[in-house]
Amino acid sequence: MREAVVRIALVIGAVAIATAAAAILEQGVGMEDASPVYLIAVVAAASLLGTWAAIATSVASFLVYDFLFTTPRFTLTVSNPTEWLSLLLFLLVAAVIGRLAALQRERAEEADRRVREGVALVAMSRAVALAATFEEAATEIAGRLQADAEMEAVWVETAESSGRAVAWTGLRPPADPGVPWVLVRSDDGEGTEWLRLHSGAAAMPTDTEAPAHYLVPIVAGDEREGRIHATRRSGAPRPGRGARRLLALAADQLAIAFRRDELRSELTAAEVARQSDALRGAILDSVSHDLRTPVASIRALAGGLADAASALDAAEVRITAEKIDAEGERLGALVNGLLDMGRIQSGAVRPDLRPYDLADLVETTLRHRSAAGTPRAIEVAVPEDLPPVLADAVLLDVALGNVVDNALAHTPVGARVRVAAREDGLGWVALVVDDAGPGVPAEALPHLFERFFRVRSGSEGSRRGMGLGLAIAKGFVDAMGGSIAAEASGFGGLAVRIRLPVAPEDGER
Repeated sequence: MREAVVRIALVIGAVAIATAAAAILEQGVGMEDASPVYLIAVVAAASLLGTWAAIATSVASFLVYDFLFTTPRFTLTVSNPTEWLSLLLFLLVAAVIGRLAALQRERAEEADRRVREGVALVAMSRAVALAATFEEAATEIAGRLQADAEMEAVWVETAESSGRAVAWTGLRPPADPGVPWVLVRSDDGEGTEWLRLHSGAAAMPTDTEAPAHYLVPIVAGDEREGRIHATRRSGAPRPGRGARRLLALAADQLAIAFRRDELRSELTAAEVARQSDALRGAILDSVSHDLRTPVASIRALAGGLADAASALDAAEVRITAEKIDAEGERLGALVNGLLDMGRIQSGAVRPDLRPYDLADLVETTLRHRSAAGTPRAIEVAVPEDLPPVLADAVLLDVALGNVVDNALAHTPVGARVRVAAREDGLGWVALVVDDAGPGVPAEALPHLFERFFRVRSGSEGSRRGMGLGLAIAKGFVDAMGGSIAAEASGFGGLAVRIRLPVAPEDGER
């Protein structure tokens, strides 16, 4: 109603200004016919208000000019037929010019609307392309719709969200938005219209005053995957053709985002399955080879003892038993490694962190290695004045033992192996195991702590073991809040650095 009053006032104002100009031209300047001045008012009304305003201005101008400036004045009667012809021609020309100006205005508005729609579509397509998830894309598109489609609030639901909004903008989604007007598309997908669904799924034309709640289905393929909800203030007109087109485009873009998430999930599942198959293959390759050797040795040695035809003295029996024990110990170490890696992968490692003197922990680990039959001499350079470290004694024993075993296994007899420690920045202590062995190629250093990784060597074929020792060490050190890294040793071989946090002075964790 207010908009109609404003339009009427503008038409009256335009006619009044044109009338004043015509009076000045005819009575002040002496011009015989100043009616073309009214054409300016008609063009202005058409450009600003449209076709109907132009026609109304033309008719009003015709009547006003006839009433005020044609003889006899102050009456709508025209005595001269020539003046009748002039007035009718003026009305016709005014109507045509008004319509042409209104068409130009409508085309300009349509062009602007198309530009806005194009910009909005590009923005929505970009949001879909850059968004990591459907929810992120939906949030961006909801914001665009609120601004470009002139909505109070926009929210998006999916079929799986059970009526819960996964993205919204503007006002919070109302608890009961009421019966919506649903955007229905034609069979060719070009035309759109609002239909209001009532109980029983019956539909009615949209000739009545619009409510505030609108709904646009999100359809991917033949499946309805979600809905776009939007609200306008009560009594506001229903979204027009441009807004309907934007809402339809937004639904299409969200359908693309939804389908992309589905494809990403399928690809992720396929990649996980592929990596699982590869991991199972690596485990089978490593385990079958490394476990078969000690099992075969144990069976062969035990078979020799059980053979009644063999006459072994006590010394030979003792030697055979020692070999069986060594192979059993090797088999136990392999099984323990697999179990430790399983604990790490499942997140079952729960460290018991306490303050320890690092020199005592290193001495304990090396003593275990000596008791296990390691004949090699290992240099130790751990200062006694180092601050205590916060660690789990059992986990550190396994981690450091694996690193030391790795150094001993891949250095020749007589090569130097050293365990040293020093403060490494504020709040950290570094424990370094380095050797004078053949070293590791630079490209292999980042992979040393991966499961089942072995460094190939032209002289040795492949490193012995299953490739779990350093991976287990990394898992246990990380669980204690430390870090582990490999680098070239100053002796020309490999150096493995374990960093552990310094224990608080009060002994608290």
